[in-house]
Amino acid sequence: MIVAANTPVLNTQKIGSQGHPILLMHGWGQSLYSLQALGELLGKTHQVHLIDLPGFGKSPAPDEDWDTKQYAERIYQYVKENNLKQVDLLGHSFGGRVSIRLTSAHPEIVRSMILINSGGLKRTLTGKRKLRAKYSGLLSKTIKQIDKMTGSKIFENWFVPRFASLDYKNAGSLRNILVKAVTEDVTEDAQKIKNPTFILWGEKDQETPLESGERFHALISGSQFVVLPGKDHFPFLGDGAHLCARYILNFLKTLPGE
Repeated sequence: MIVAANTPVLNTQKIGSQGHPILLMHGWGQSLYSLQALGELLGKTHQVHLIDLPGFGKSPAPDEDWDTKQYAERIYQYVKENNLKQVDLLGHSFGGRVSIRLTSAHPEIVRSMILINSGGLKRTLTGKRKLRAKYSGLLSKTIKQIDKMTGSKIFENWFVPRFASLDYKNAGSLRNILVKAVTEDVTEDAQKIKNPTFILWGEKDQETPLESGERFHALISGSQFVVLPGKDHFPFLGDGAHLCARYILNFLKTLPGE
């Protein structure tokens, strides 16, 4: 496999050799291992490609601070490198953002798209959440300006421990990529998608709330939407793997070539 200079080599795991190829992309801070149980179930009838996105698992990070469009282009390269003509894309959370970007930019290589608790839409904040976000945003800008002028490290030593999300605290060298990702809005890309789309959502998700799933369903023409009662941001863990696989396989059976 030939990879262009400065392009991270992807660590992948393939399960199954029969049926249509389906690419599984994990969420932020995760790796292909998080989707392995689901992949093994889908791999009984399909050619599953579990992928460590650049900077996660065993895939090296990109040399630059990528946005999700650049992540999508890397997956597009992967499809070409492996001579896959058309694929099904399955993206969880951050992987959902990448799936939407890729499907919008290169619809010809995507047979279908499956989103599981996908990120990509700005949350509608109200009440205390809205006030807290406004306050922390203003405080962040002020402190960064002070650090820039004085050479202090108030933002890193005081602001981050008190106000930053757990993902931000743990992001390390990927922090700028995380900031890009969470501030992106994929609404316009989602509206362009005409490929068959199946949206699966945990009812009790606190990271990407149910409202986001409903909005994606409204944005993506002809999409199917299923809510999993009692499930959270990771509906495919534990016994949820069998539940998610059943819904996904039923959806795949309706597609051409099955």
